[in-house]
Amino acid sequence: MIKEKDFKIALDQVIKDDDDVIVLYSGIYSFINNLNFNAKSTVKLPEGILKLIEKKVGKKRTLFLPSFTGKFYNKFGFYDIKKSIDDNNGVLSKEALKRNYYRTRQPIHSYLVYGNISNIKNLKLTTSWGKKSILEFFSKSDARICNLGLPWNKGCAYLHRFEEIYKVPWRYNKKFLCDLKRNGKKIGKCSEIKFCSSKNVPLKYDYLPFIKEIEISKSFCKSTNKNFKFESIKVSCLNKIGKKIFSTNPWVIVKNKNQTKKWVKFEKQSEISDLKFDQ
Repeated sequence: MIKEKDFKIALDQVIKDDDDVIVLYSGIYSFINNLNFNAKSTVKLPEGILKLIEKKVGKKRTLFLPSFTGKFYNKFGFYDIKKSIDDNNGVLSKEALKRNYYRTRQPIHSYLVYGNISNIKNLKLTTSWGKKSILEFFSKSDARICNLGLPWNKGCAYLHRFEEIYKVPWRYNKKFLCDLKRNGKKIGKCSEIKFCSSKNVPLKYDYLPFIKEIEISKSFCKSTNKNFKFESIKVSCLNKIGKKIFSTNPWVIVKNKNQTKKWVKFEKQSEISDLKFDQ
């Protein structure tokens, strides 16, 4: 069973003192039944887990949690910084949404931010993963990306950045523009340019080449507690891995290569031509 002190030890093992920017993707559902915080514990789930993470990060550093809204946007067509969030972000992100976190103004790939947000509010974010994106900020800040309770293929949106940097043929740019709301009240407009894949031929990824490189990287850290998965890596190391893989053969991460290549050759251009941007 996982006690409060075990989680604190894991935080110390995965997040280092010199990490100024921490990005956390989580799925505590994978080990929540193993948590054994007794009645005297200061931790109540899930808010207590988030409090332990906040205490570790502190107010001088910066913590990012994903608050993606692709499904919400497709259903409702707007972005509410206090209400819009998809279920697959996890309960920690949903808990953070209830608190006084700053949230980036992107209709599809927003992040909730805790701690030192002085540099975040001034960012002019225009793309999801490329230039003027939050992922570009992670790169420039050499952030530490952490996965709590998730495998890397499900908990690291940063890997998509290489698809845009290396302009893979299975994606194309699409602009999303919609109303920006706060608790249902319109406060402006927001937009985002995403490097999208096909609507009709969903990509099936094989991130094993990435994962093998991540686990031998010099900045890779992992918790020694076998009751839950908690790992991290610095973005500078991810960038080296991405360059190694994508400059050699980017198709190595795509399982359904033949189907995707067929779409690129025969259907991609017509799909692009059919785009209707919201104005």
